[in-house]
Amino acid sequence: MKKLILIVFTLLYTSLIFAQKGNSQFAILGGYENFPNLIKESGYNIGTEFKYYTHKRIFIIANFHAGINNGKKLLRYMKNDRLYNHNLKNTAKDYMIGFGLGGDLIQKEKHKAYIQSTIGLGNSEEKKTYLANIDSDTTEMTKKTSTSYAISATIGYDYQLNEWLTVGMHYTGYQIGYQYKNSCNVKISILFNSLIL
Repeated sequence: MKKLILIVFTLLYTSLIFAQKGNSQFAILGGYENFPNLIKESGYNIGTEFKYYTHKRIFIIANFHAGINNGKKLLRYMKNDRLYNHNLKNTAKDYMIGFGLGGDLIQKEKHKAYIQSTIGLGNSEEKKTYLANIDSDTTEMTKKTSTSYAISATIGYDYQLNEWLTVGMHYTGYQIGYQYKNSCNVKISILFNSLIL
């Protein structure tokens, strides 16, 4: 948790350092994330991103992503005329910090559609309980942890509410190590239209 807070504040500090008139924004986002091959595939994610426009339509981006899944499933079966119940559980936590490029496909009045992609470092931790042997009626837990490369690709839409605030949504695919996951998010962004540091 301390690492998460440190990364978020680092991104916020970076956004304030580089903020210039009309060309940067800082966003907080969150929403649904799909975790394939788990007991419960539905999870959620939160994140931050900082965009700095180097051109009217082109920007560089830094992002942080945290995906979380806590699933459980009641396994019931009959054996020797007796009903057995097992609570199978899984937890998964994915983290990514990345840097990359993006561009606005559409800029019309208060509407903006964009694509972006980042590459960086990711960390995954996954725990699962499963029925090890139906004959002995035992469950076991597996744990996998990995740190490796991470890639994200996003397509999104923003609507500008006023000079300094936008709301939006986007779809993002994440490849953290060898596992692909996707998410659908809502976000709120602060625009640095009038800040000059």
